[in-house]
Amino acid sequence: MGRGRNRSKSKIDKKMNAKFSLDKLMLIIKHPNQHDERLIRSASAHYVKISRRNRMPLNAEAKLLICKKCTAPRLYGSNTQVRISNGQKIITCLECADIRRFGGGPKSHRRQN
Repeated sequence: MGRGRNRSKSKIDKKMNAKFSLDKLMLIIKHPNQHDERLIRSASAHYVKISRRNRMPLNAEAKLLICKKCTAPRLYGSNTQVRISNGQKIITCLECADIRRFGGGPKSHRRQN
């Protein structure tokens, strides 16, 4: 018996499949009250893994809901600390102590009196 031919998927098909998977995983991550904690942790780890494998950036929603360093879901109040300083949102992951800053532009150091 001969070997079967390998059918390679095109880049577009791979990206479409990855986008579909990321959308499904984001639905799980968005609604933590409806799912088990282990499922949410697994979904967030897979989300980061798929996005890195396919060289797709994390969207704005995922940046707020997933820690980029330890891939843990950000459950506000339990493993995430949020502070606001000078109009900048500072999110600290309490599991890996990673700090992410959102907002504030190039003139954010100038205070309005």
